[in-house]
Amino acid sequence: MTPPEVTRLRCPCPPVGLIDVVGKKWAVCVISLLGENGTVRFGPIQRCLSGVSPATLTSTLRALERAKLVRRETVHGSRGPVAAYALTESGASLNRAIRPLASWLSTC
Repeated sequence: MTPPEVTRLRCPCPPVGLIDVVGKKWAVCVISLLGENGTVRFGPIQRCLSGVSPATLTSTLRALERAKLVRRETVHGSRGPVAAYALTESGASLNRAIRPLASWLSTC
């Protein structure tokens, strides 16, 4: 039987699914990169985030898309249309929220 005080508690955490996405190793890095640079193609994202494999970056971008933090766009380059990524409004809001944390981390 659950104690009465436990049934009155409200969890202040956002949905667990979002934490599962944003808590991944490269997710915050991708959000920060797109927040600073706008729409960016896959190759430059991977080069900037040295150490991330193409498969991991693809997985991260897809998870961020499913969470509606990143949107995939088609841009026209010299070789024809290519995929690029940008923050959604929710992603931009999250980026604004994590900037102070990123600044704090750079002082450590």
